[in-house]
Amino acid sequence: MIPRLAPLLACLTFPAVADVPAVVADIGPVHSMVARVMDGVGNPRLLIPAGVSPHGHAMRPSEADALARADIVFWVGTALAPWLDRAVDSLASDAMSVELLETAAGAPEGAEEDHDDDVDNDAHDDHDGHDHGDIDPHAWLDPVTGKLWLDRIADVLAEADPENAIIYAANAEAGKAELDTLVVEVRAQLEPVRGRGYITFHDAYHGFETRFDMPSLGAISVSDAVPPSAGQVARLRDVVTTAKAVCVFSEPQFDPGLVETLTEGTEARAGVLDPLGATLQPGMTLYPTLLRSIATALEDCLSR
Repeated sequence: MIPRLAPLLACLTFPAVADVPAVVADIGPVHSMVARVMDGVGNPRLLIPAGVSPHGHAMRPSEADALARADIVFWVGTALAPWLDRAVDSLASDAMSVELLETAAGAPEGAEEDHDDDVDNDAHDDHDGHDHGDIDPHAWLDPVTGKLWLDRIADVLAEADPENAIIYAANAEAGKAELDTLVVEVRAQLEPVRGRGYITFHDAYHGFETRFDMPSLGAISVSDAVPPSAGQVARLRDVVTTAKAVCVFSEPQFDPGLVETLTEGTEARAGVLDPLGATLQPGMTLYPTLLRSIATALEDCLSR
């Protein structure tokens, strides 16, 4: 009789628990936000390796397999990774696909006039003539947009895994509180160098610039997928000279040769800004560390 009762006793003693969803996130900052919300419950998979531009990444077999096994895919959107739309459709057609750019406006224009962190009044317009339409494909560089994404991630996970909904919500709230503190501290950190001119490698920092009132003089390239023309390089060299740019920033995943071209023979210094966290360890701390690293890079170069 005992062998017959064993399966029943096992069921009574160890009740079935719903599996945690298999989650994939496209880039380091999104993966970090998802990891923050899933802390204590599960671990998301990072799809695009650190140091790789997301615009035209060719997936490895292991990455394609992870996408095929996913229950939920969190990604920025087609404005950043146009190839991923087709990949999700073909490899993860049964998964819930969450384009985070559809969650909120791309960037917080007006932030320099209104610093109360109220995301309801954030809108989007052009920046120095570099127009991405109505969407900022690098919207995570505004920490207030990051707060909106944390909420969206928690809502999606709670719907898919209601048993852990309370944990997801609490983790999102904790992550948002961390970003509130970060905004206050970064504003104070950048105050001494506010107003000093600099040029970025490409037009990726709009959300950060407006949130912290740190407008750049321009960008070497309007997109990480479009190299600058000779005319644009010449124009920017004139800007470096006439506007007396203090710094010109490259990025870890791109050749710094253009920055050397712009700074050669001038007093401008070269620096490095990293919008993706290419040099940071993936995980739940990457996103806030990334934002602080950008602030520190600006402070270090502009204050010298």
